[in-house]
Order: sequence, then structure tokens, then C-alpha cells
Amino acid sequence: MRTPKLFRFPWRTQRQIVDEIDEELGFHLDMRVRELTGAGIETHEARRRAHEEFGDLEFTRSYCQAMDQRTEASAQSRDRLSAWWQDIRQAWRTIRRNPAMATVSLLTLMLAIGANTAVFSVTRGVLLRPLPYGHPDGLVSLSESPRLDGSASNPISPPNFVDYRSGQHTLSGMAASFGRLVTWRPAAGDPELLDILSVSANSFDLLQRAPLIGRSFVAEDEKDGAPPVAILSWQFWQRSLHGDPGIIGRTITLNALAYTVLGVMPRDFTLGDRVAMWTPMYISGDLARPEVTRKQFYLNVIGRLKPGATLASANADLSTIARRLASQYPEADGDRVPRLVPLHDALVGDLRQSLLLLEGASLLVLLIACVNLANVTLSRTIGRRREMALRAALGAGRGRLIRQLLTESVLLALIGGALGIALALLGTRLLLTAEAGTVPGMFDIHPDASVLGFGLLISIATGIGFGLLPALDAAKADLSGALKEGGRGSSGGPRGERVGRALVVAQVGIAAVLVIAAGLLLRSFAGLLHAPLGFDADHVLTAEVRVSGERYDSTALVNQFYDRVLQQVRQSPDVIAAGATMKLPADGWISSGIVVEGEPTDPTRITEVGYLLARGDYFKALHIPLIAGRLYDDRDTPEAVGAIVVNQAAVKAFFPHGDPVGRRLRLGPDPKAAWSVVIGVVGDVREKGIDAPPVPAVYPYHAQNTWWRSLTLVVRTRGEPTAIEPLLRRAVRDADPTLAVRNVRTLDEILGSDLAARRFALALIGCFGAVALLLAAVGIYGVLAFSVSSRTREFGVRLALGATRGSVLMLVLKRGLIWSMVGLGLGLAGALGAGRLLESRLYGVAATDLLTFATVAAGFVVVVIAACLAPAARATRVDPMTSMRAE
Repeated sequence: MRTPKLFRFPWRTQRQIVDEIDEELGFHLDMRVRELTGAGIETHEARRRAHEEFGDLEFTRSYCQAMDQRTEASAQSRDRLSAWWQDIRQAWRTIRRNPAMATVSLLTLMLAIGANTAVFSVTRGVLLRPLPYGHPDGLVSLSESPRLDGSASNPISPPNFVDYRSGQHTLSGMAASFGRLVTWRPAAGDPELLDILSVSANSFDLLQRAPLIGRSFVAEDEKDGAPPVAILSWQFWQRSLHGDPGIIGRTITLNALAYTVLGVMPRDFTLGDRVAMWTPMYISGDLARPEVTRKQFYLNVIGRLKPGATLASANADLSTIARRLASQYPEADGDRVPRLVPLHDALVGDLRQSLLLLEGASLLVLLIACVNLANVTLSRTIGRRREMALRAALGAGRGRLIRQLLTESVLLALIGGALGIALALLGTRLLLTAEAGTVPGMFDIHPDASVLGFGLLISIATGIGFGLLPALDAAKADLSGALKEGGRGSSGGPRGERVGRALVVAQVGIAAVLVIAAGLLLRSFAGLLHAPLGFDADHVLTAEVRVSGERYDSTALVNQFYDRVLQQVRQSPDVIAAGATMKLPADGWISSGIVVEGEPTDPTRITEVGYLLARGDYFKALHIPLIAGRLYDDRDTPEAVGAIVVNQAAVKAFFPHGDPVGRRLRLGPDPKAAWSVVIGVVGDVREKGIDAPPVPAVYPYHAQNTWWRSLTLVVRTRGEPTAIEPLLRRAVRDADPTLAVRNVRTLDEILGSDLAARRFALALIGCFGAVALLLAAVGIYGVLAFSVSSRTREFGVRLALGATRGSVLMLVLKRGLIWSMVGLGLGLAGALGAGRLLESRLYGVAATDLLTFATVAAGFVVVVIAACLAPAARATRVDPMTSMRAE
């Protein structure tokens, strides 16, 4: 039997193969029939046997027929792919033929898409990515707020936490925590100050996270008198203990107390920013201390909703408990209302508004870029109208023309998007650096597949966005119309002019919104920079110090340490004044109840005041002025009557009937506490933040209230503050070599970091506004330049009939100004609404600030005139004879 051609020529088409098999099949059937009849078998029986023997060839024929159908479908797919590839190659040639336009377009796309991708990367990590806990949707945060101010979120007192935990029925568990600053003494090296978090024993189980190695806390670990234990963070384990796998069961020394290491948490776990380790919180021990009452609010509480429970039902459940506590303890709980919110929302806080603001600004820039590129593309497609008409005359359908033009715009957008994604990688790092102090550490922010997918998606959408309208417009062309409008100077007709005008109006309007937003933020930031803070931050060095251990279990020993440190620092000729405080200005405060002798009080309401311990020459070091009375001196010994300095806001709030100096007041929750005497009045300081107004505050003398062991040293110098850092460290080391100094920074640096997020947001939105304004100017210039070039004959006729060059100049300027002023009017109206979204971020300026709106409007007029001048001047240089002869 011959070898079938099917196996000899495998590269043949399936149709050829089927024909060849038919030939082979007929040949072999005939040969087999002859053989069988020659052997004496009748002809019909021979044919039947031959057909049975060659059934495989029949199957092969059927198979090849099926393959033939598939081949035809594949050929059609290849044809479509070939057509797309042809469109891509044609689009690439078109882009290469216009390098200037391509470069400008790519830069525009790179900035717009890169900004959006970078902002989305941070926004997704903070707002969209779930927290690194098990089933995070069920986690809630519990806080308390005054009845008259439901927006405030205050910590919980330990007794209230116990009552909430034991009385509620809608949460599967509740856990509490509070931060501490401790001194860690490694086996070798200098001591370090560490942030640790004391937590309920069930905290890790509630969050459904287990240690990487070792075990978690159990109920016995938080009982009073239990051996001290700790669980380490992965970062501390790696950085300070070199990832020692045998650390479980060993001890580390914190505040001269040995803690046994139980476990190490995974790398992605975090509970509190910059926390080195977690220790059990001894609730029973805290409640047993007489100084702990319901008026001490320092616990951060989280919980997990039971299956089927809702946030509303849980809030109602806790409110029932709160009403009972308010009736039992009116002085402590009469004015406090519990509030549960999703844990994610509590951690995000005000950061949500900042990110949404940046997201909105970046989207506006992208929209302006689309409008600008649509304008450019429209001008080019109008110039290609004859090309499109000829394509249509040669058989190209409307869909084919639209596909070709969209391929050009999408290809351009994809190239710009690739550059933008590369730019976004750097932009994400800049955003994280600027927001480093405001983004909680549990938010995982890094570019991943979803961010790259977003960049790709927004690139394609942008290409379609700015290419669709010009493509639809160009696809309407016909040969007859193109020849009529497509001569020298064709503008695409009235329709093309209307579309161009609409795009200019949109560009100017959107740009105006962005520029006004940037102007409002700029005025707000300038107001913050020049706001009276109440103190002078120049030439001031700060450093954190904490005393701990049994050797500082008395007031005398604590005073001895701080007095020795401050005295040694003051001996330097470079030091003007040295003091210490529990919290720096603009760094917040601790609230305390206050009762002024002789003033009426309401037992059902808590009268609170800012509580800030100070010692030494603290007020002199910060140039906080003394208004009345005196400051601390040798008369204020630990055995003397408590000395307190108050600010002017406290005088207005608590001493409305006369001079406060010499008046007595009582601080804290204990109604039996001793009275203190006001010895002086100082100026107001922005203690709650540089953008918050001064509030009533009192400054008890730390030498008489040494229960607060961690202070920040404040030193004013004659020269560069950082030059005395070795002196400050040496003074602490000489006073006690076992203690550590942390966060040695200038006060200017601290305030600068507080303003860094605002400064970066301002810079980013300012850049967005500048880009938007530039794109709007380029769009106006492009539309007018194209209009002038397409109306050459008209201007030539006008000049030939006696029109002056000045009138032609005004004609073009008027046209551009009218379009732009319509857009500016719409933008100003839109900015009125957008400004209200900025109100919470503005300081000292209204969202409808007339000066900002007027300045931006005037600036736009100048930019518009500048963009119109060049095309208008070109129109005046038209030679009437040349233009008419050309026509």
C-alpha cells in the first residue's frame, strides 16, 4: 500500500488533504476489490469487505473535514488579528510622523496617568485594602464623646471598659490597650527608649492573628501578680535581636524588670505604630489602685461583632449600659456617650478626606488632559478629512475608520501610560514620605498587580476618552463633502468649530476649579505659617527622657535626676534657658477635670482643662510671656502648696470675676484631692495643634507632681541647637548611665513635620493646578491657531476690503476671550461647590474667599490673552493678494 500524501505533505491545507484522501481512498478500494475478486469472492462481497477494511480512511476523511471548518475559523481570526496589527503599525507610523505632537501628548499623558496611578496606589492601600487581621469587617472601635459634641472620640476609663465588657450582648469579645514608654537595657550597648503596648490577653485572639513563633497571651498572663511576659514585633526581633530563633523563653529587661518572651508576631502584623512589643494589661491590678478612677480615660478599646449583630444594635446595647453608668456615676460618666465605628474607619480618620481630595484633583487633571488631547486630535483629524473620505471611497466602512483612529489614540495612551506607571512608582514613595506621620502602619501600601492593572485600564480609557469624539467626527466624512470643505484652508465646517469651542470651555472651567482650590490651600498654608503660636521655636532643641525602675520610686529621686540634668545643661555658655515638659506645644495634651474655689460647678457635667506638667525654665526657653504673677522658683518645694500656672484662655473660662493669681483650684478626679494655688498667668499657646485655637490650659509644677516620669527636655541656645546634642546626652548619662535619650530634634523640625503633609498636599494640588492652567492655555492656543490657519481666505478678504489689522486682531482676541470667559464663569461656579469640600482643611480663609476667586479670574484673563496673542498676530500678517490667489 502506498504512503498517503497526508503524511508526506503535512504542510498542505486541510482542503487539499481532504481531496487527496478522496483520491487515495478510491485507489485503494479499487485495488482491494480486484484482489478479493481474483481470490474467487463475488464482486459485491469484495466491495463490502474493502469498505470495512478502509473504515479508518473514512474516519480520517471526516476528521479532516472538521479540521477544515476549524481552519476557516482560524483564518478569519488571523485576518482580524492581521487587520488589528495593520492598524497598530499604521498608528505607529502616524505617531512617528508627528514627533512634536507625540512628545507633548506623551508628556501630558505621563503626568496625568502617573499622578492618578500614584494617588490610587496610596488610596487603595489605605481605603480599599482590608486590615491585616482575620475577618476585619467585623472589627469595631469603641470611644466615648461628650453629649454636646458627638464628633469627638475620647479613650475609655478602665472601670468603664470592665462594665462595658461584662454587660454587653452584641460583641463576641472586647479588648483594650494603652501605650507606654519604657527603657530597654540590652546585654551590650546603650539603653534605648521603646514604645510598647499593654493589651488585654485576648487581643490577638480577637484580631484572629497568631504569633509567627511561640504562643499568644492567655487569661492567666493578665492576672495581677503574674510573671511579666512579652510578645515581640517582627521588626524589633530582627533589628535589635538579629532574628534569634532561640529568643522564646529568654528574658529582656524593661525598666529594670525582666520580661519573659512568649512569642514573635508575623512581619505584616501591627497593632499601634512603632510598637516594639506587647505586654499584658493587668486590669484587675489597675482597678485595685486607688488613684485609678472613672475620670482617667486612657484605654483604646476594640471589639468584634457577633454573627448577625449590626453596628446599630451594638451601639444601642452599649448606650443602655452608658445610661446606667451615668445615673450611678454622674460626675464621671454623666456627660459621656459610647460610640462604635468600624475599626477601619477609626484608623483612617481624617486621612480619608485628604486622599479623596488628592484623588479628585488628579482625576480633574486627567480629565483636562483628555479634553486637551481631544482638541489636538480633533484638529488633526479635521486636517485628515480628505484622507478619511478617500478611505471610505475605496471601501473602508465607518467602523473601520473609527477603529483606525481609536487605535492611534489608544496606542499613544498606552505608551504614555507606561511612562506614567514608571513615574507613579516614584510618586508613591513621595506620597508615603509626605504622609509618613499620618498613615497608620497597619496599612500595606505598595504597587501591586491591581495598581498596574489600574494604570493599564486608565490608559486605555484615556485613549478612548480623547480619541472617540474625533474618531466619530472624522468617520462622518464623505468624498463629496471633503472635496468641498477639504480644499486649502478647510476647517472642518461649523461642526468642527463648535466642538473645538466646547472643548476649550470645558478645559478652562475644569482648570479654574483646580487653580482656585490650590489658591485657597495656598492662602490657608500662608495663614498657618504666620499664625501666632504663642511661643518661639527658633534655636530650641528637644529630647525625650524617661526615668524608671525602683531607684526612682520617690519624688525626691525623680527631682534629683531632672535637676541635675538641667543644671549641667545650663552651665554651657551656649545655653540660654533649659526646662522640661510632659508634652511639647502643638503635640496635644492630657485633659483633667477642674474645680475652681468659689465658682459654681455642675456635678452632671465634666469641666475639663488641658493638663501640662512643666519644670525648670520651660516658659523662658520657649519665650512664652508671663502676663501676671510669677513662675516656679525655690519656694515651690514638694512639701509646699501645689503651684500652678494658667494661660489666658483658662482665666477667661474659669476666673471671670477677677485676678486668678492667689486663687485656689483642684485638678483631677479625686474630690478629696488637695487644693493648688495659681501663682502666675502666661500667654496662650496652641497646645492642641498649630491649626487649632488656644484652649484653657494649666501647668502644674512637675517637681510637685512626679507621677509622670517621661519628660521632654527643652533647651534654648545661642547658636545652632544641634551643636549641644552631645552636651545633652552627656548630662543624662552623667546623671544616670542606665537611662536613654530619644528623639533629639529641633522644635523647628518638629513643627515642620507637622506641616509636611499640608505642604506636600499644597505642592501637589498646586502642581495639578499649574498643569491644568498650562494645558488650558495650550488648548486655547491650538484651537485659535487652527482657526486662524483655516480662515486665511476670510482674513485676506477682510483686509482687502479695508479692514485694519487692529480690527482683525481684536476679532480673533474677542473670539478666544468669549470662549474662555464662558469656561471661566462655569469654573468659578463649580469652585463654589468644590470649596465647601475643602472647608475642614482651610485655616483663616473662607471657602468662598473673594480675593482668591478674583485673583484666579484675573490670572486666567492674563493667561488667555497671552495664549490668544500669537494666533491673533498671525492673522494680521495675512497677505490679501497671496491668500486670494491661493484660493
